[in-house]
Amino acid sequence: MKRICDINLIPRPPIYKYVAKKFIDPCALRRNAKKISHTAKLIAVIKDDAYGHGMTECARILSCVANMFAVANESEARSLLDSGIKKDILILHPCASPRLNADNVIYTLSSPRGCAAFEGSRTALKLNTGMNRFGADDDARVLISFGQKLTRIHSVYTHLRCPADKSITDVQYARFENATKGVGLPRHIAASGALRREANAPHDYVRCGIALYGGTESYERAMTVTAEVLETRLVKAGEGCGYGTEVMRTDTYVAVLDIGYAQGYARTGGRRYVYLGGKRCRVIAICMDCMITECPESTKRGEVAEIMGRHITPEELARACGTITYEIFTSFGKITDIIYDTDEQKRNTNALQVPQKAGTLPRGEGTKDSG
Repeated sequence: MKRICDINLIPRPPIYKYVAKKFIDPCALRRNAKKISHTAKLIAVIKDDAYGHGMTECARILSCVANMFAVANESEARSLLDSGIKKDILILHPCASPRLNADNVIYTLSSPRGCAAFEGSRTALKLNTGMNRFGADDDARVLISFGQKLTRIHSVYTHLRCPADKSITDVQYARFENATKGVGLPRHIAASGALRREANAPHDYVRCGIALYGGTESYERAMTVTAEVLETRLVKAGEGCGYGTEVMRTDTYVAVLDIGYAQGYARTGGRRYVYLGGKRCRVIAICMDCMITECPESTKRGEVAEIMGRHITPEELARACGTITYEIFTSFGKITDIIYDTDEQKRNTNALQVPQKAGTLPRGEGTKDSG
């Protein structure tokens, strides 16, 4: 007779934790926030895990500078409430009805039809001035009227679709001014992109995300991504390296790093580099949870490579992948090992190795699927 085993009694192998790490500089975040807050009251956009920087931690770091926060949806707002955030939280995406019973939550309304469901709630009214994503169109004045009668309005706002283009932006500014003239409510239109062309935000608030994290010019990068060298070898000319049919043209020393597309490093793109052993080293192959790069002959197992940071910038990675810094940052959101520290030296030492636990295999023994 077969006996069904209690699954709790089955010995479980130790959980493998990726060595790829993110270092977030809290001081850089605050300096960026202070620089932005000189233009207007700051709504710090920390949606999508603060663009990969850690939403609740960034909220705590920025609480001393930001006037309020903005998130994408109720789920993110709930996480902030659960973590003890007391400042106002603007939910940017419209909801069918309010489900959070907290007076510091502000819901976005984008149509007069939804006003009744939010009676008594705090709201922000979203107007469509050209982006055609969310917002009231010709019924903007009706939305404002209904919102004033039924809800407690915090502000009225819109979103610029191409702040670098003055002609497009001027049209949106004009539409917003016409729709909100004389309503006597706080307004906001400028986000990070508008700061590049405006010395000061033209309204009461400025909503900033990517500038906070150093993803635009004149702001400090806050994130550094590193990975550990798992193995090195000499690959002879004519031998393959990684998946596929391509072969090495010359004898090349390579390193296997503990980061791949499962941790947010894009599998496709142009020529890219990591910074290892004091040199820029070409990326040869990208697997699911590791990558193969060129490396100096002296490279040893356990050394640390910079994947993104001072030497390999987010802008460089974005150009190579044909994308924008927003996507680079949020992709690295898959890395859950985050260290909040201002010490740049700690990001470039070999002290980033994961200590071995009893019963685990040393590096190089056993196998690990590379994707």
